[in-house]
Amino acid sequence: MPEGDTLFRIAAALGPALEGARVLALELPRSDRRCDRLVGRRVERVEARGKNLLIYFDEGTVLHTHLRMSGAWHLYREGERWKRSESTATAILAVPGYVAVCFRAPIVRLLRASAVRGDRLLGSLGPDLLADGFDAAEALRRLRALDDVPLGVAIMDQRVVAGIGNVYKSELLFRRRLDPFAPVRAYSDEELSAMIALGRQLLQANVEPRDPAGAYRGPTGHYLHTRTTRTGFDRGRRPVAVYGREGRACYDCGAAVQMRRQGTMMRSTYFCPRCQPTRAAPPSPEPAPSGASPPSGSSPPAGSSPPAP
Repeated sequence: MPEGDTLFRIAAALGPALEGARVLALELPRSDRRCDRLVGRRVERVEARGKNLLIYFDEGTVLHTHLRMSGAWHLYREGERWKRSESTATAILAVPGYVAVCFRAPIVRLLRASAVRGDRLLGSLGPDLLADGFDAAEALRRLRALDDVPLGVAIMDQRVVAGIGNVYKSELLFRRRLDPFAPVRAYSDEELSAMIALGRQLLQANVEPRDPAGAYRGPTGHYLHTRTTRTGFDRGRRPVAVYGREGRACYDCGAAVQMRRQGTMMRSTYFCPRCQPTRAAPPSPEPAPSGASPPSGSSPPAGSSPPAP
């Protein structure tokens, strides 16, 4: 599944071609929503928010896509042959000189910009790890609201921080030597804050531009990237420490990397049992007296449904 860094690179690729351009056509082939009113309007901005892509139009409409496992955005020059079948397109946006096509996205919809803050999928997202104004204290507060949830599940909850998926979860927990299966309450604020900071650092390191701003790299150039989460190694050479390496020797200690599934969605978690020893959790705190009011704030309740991961 694309993670926050992938969406950031998609936005960086689409933005120079779309922003400020007049819409020639917008089609949502699998939706009954008509888009005629947007023809002739201008694209205001293209924005990644966690694992979501938002395209804002100047009359107040937003095109929201979430790629999940199967979706992809391509950017073609006008007249360029598509790499995928038109029958799999879920959004087609044409502007002078370019056509941006979203293929196989399970979430493609239009909403008003004024509704984004309160939207059921977007409004509850936690601080975006790649945002300029990332609020680390708020991220920690939201993580603490899931104190009884295993850390490897909690850090994937997009209501805590937006942008982390399976790869970064496994890698940053390994780098910080944290047990993914221990509950959040097993860790100090200092440990959790350091983990969040590393997550932001890893994502930022993987979105650094290597081309001149606005350079066209082809329809899928924004996907030509190898995530590198290990320090001291060239990009692309042994790029990750544990993710996808079940049964192979840990680079740091030689023990066999293991994989276990976590959470209701059974997401894969890769870890080194020697570098990330089992962490004993302290006893659960006494339950609040009957009738006590919950703490104020917008932290995610432990049993509530998260937005699209």
